[in-house]
Amino acid sequence: MAKEHESVLCSVGLRGNDGHVLEKALALANATGADMHVLHVIKPLSGDVLNTLKINIRDREALEAMMQQRIRERREKLTENVDAACQQYPPLKKAMEEGRIVNTVLEGHPASVIAHFASQENISMIVMAANKQHQMASYAGKVTKGVIKRARVPVVVMPNAS
Repeated sequence: MAKEHESVLCSVGLRGNDGHVLEKALALANATGADMHVLHVIKPLSGDVLNTLKINIRDREALEAMMQQRIRERREKLTENVDAACQQYPPLKKAMEEGRIVNTVLEGHPASVIAHFASQENISMIVMAANKQHQMASYAGKVTKGVIKRARVPVVVMPNAS
């Protein structure tokens, strides 16, 4: 079967409810013969916070190490969440073992970073959670809506698991 999609991007927020989104993204990847990227984006520190850190931490190497630690901790949390989802959804575990799932953590404004990552990595479909908790809310959160506006590929929005 020829690949219809080279890679599917599953963007997750690390709120602990990502398993169903990961499962559906993998199902889409399997159905199209694609590999899967799992992306988590860390929001950047505000200018005020960053300036305060720069003023109070004069050692630039220490400041850089602290900034890298933020990313390292999120990468560990992402790995934990994906591993937990793998235990719950055996097809995810199999795909992980086969090396068909790549985890990535980046920093920036989430909607922009997700759309840019999809463009740079030749992603052909993005899967995201709706991230709204009650029925009166619109179907998608601010980040998801931003990705829908910016992405040049289809964006599949998964409702919350019931």
